[in-house]
Amino acid sequence: MTKIMGDTCTRGCRFCSVKTSSNPPPLDPDEPVNTAEAISKWDVDYIVITSVDRDDLGDGGARHIAKTIRQIKARKPSIIVECLVPDFQGCTDSIHTVVRASPEVYAHNIETVESLQR
Repeated sequence: MTKIMGDTCTRGCRFCSVKTSSNPPPLDPDEPVNTAEAISKWDVDYIVITSVDRDDLGDGGARHIAKTIRQIKARKPSIIVECLVPDFQGCTDSIHTVVRASPEVYAHNIETVESLQR
C-alpha cells in the first residue's frame, strides 16, 4: 500500500491520527510519475493506492489519483491496482474521473460509530 497526495488531511476525523490542516501544502505534480516509477521496481503484482482527504481541491484530488493509476499501468501493465479513495464529498464527476483510469478495484471505507456495528 502507498499513500499519495501528501501527509495532511483536511478533515480531522476523531478516529484518525493523520495530521490535519484546512490549508495543506499543494500536491506534488511529480508524485504520479515518481510513485509509478517506484512501484514498477517493486516485486508486487497488486498495489493499493490510498490518500488523505483533500477537500481543499476542487475535485478532491481525483485527477491526481487517476494520473497516478495511469502512470502505474503504463509502467507495469500486469499489476492490479486498487484505489482506496476519499468520498469526494459525493461528487460523481470526481468518482468518474478515477473510474475512467481503470483501477481493477475501486474501494472506499465507511467509518461508523460502534453502536451501529454488529
